[in-house]
Amino acid sequence: MYRIKLHKRVVKFIESRNPKDKLRIKEKLLLLQNNPYPSNPKTDTKSMVNSNNGYRLRVGNYRFIYDVIEDELLVYIEKADNRGDIY
Repeated sequence: MYRIKLHKRVVKFIESRNPKDKLRIKEKLLLLQNNPYPSNPKTDTKSMVNSNNGYRLRVGNYRFIYDVIEDELLVYIEKADNRGDIY
């Protein structure tokens, strides 16, 4: 099982959402603990084109950019924003 680590600006982004969106985001982040790779059908994840370990998680109109650190079993979520503003 992977650990989830959030950058402080990601925590701030999640906390500023409404309660319904917060719940959806937290549920998706918990699913990443079991399998953070795009092969997981329960999460809408894709590999980033110009990144070695970078992935994107989609939760409604929100996008989360994260890296997987295999030797530490860590998912580090470094960016979060609305769909049009993150790329």
